[in-house]
Amino acid sequence: MLIAPVGELVTLFRTRGYELHGAVGMEGQEPPAIRNDGFGSGQARRPQVIGFDAEARRIVFGLVRLNREDLDSEESLEEYNVFLDHNAGLGKQASLVLVLMPADLIPDFTAIISHYIHREYWDRIIPVASGLLPGPR
Repeated sequence: MLIAPVGELVTLFRTRGYELHGAVGMEGQEPPAIRNDGFGSGQARRPQVIGFDAEARRIVFGLVRLNREDLDSEESLEEYNVFLDHNAGLGKQASLVLVLMPADLIPDFTAIISHYIHREYWDRIIPVASGLLPGPR
């Protein structure tokens, strides 16, 4: 069973016309673990959602970040690097990463990405404001 934020990502993938290849909680369609080429723990990482953008001919990874602490945890930074490194040598066909989060976290996320992630990857990691996830009260 899909949890709400993953379901929201699935809907976003479908709305954008991406082929859905898997999502955490979808019976029989769990996303595969993606090989880690030496970031952090070295462990393979699994996105919450994976799909394919047939128009751009690239893989699309979907991640959910629920709160500020999730944005720059060691695990999150490792995931960003693993997914952004995936097919990085393919130019415009390098993998895309969509990160769903409460809207009020987007400025923090942008600051974190510009500090921790190589500049050449910035256009391939896209924050997405959730319509379901509440911000801090």
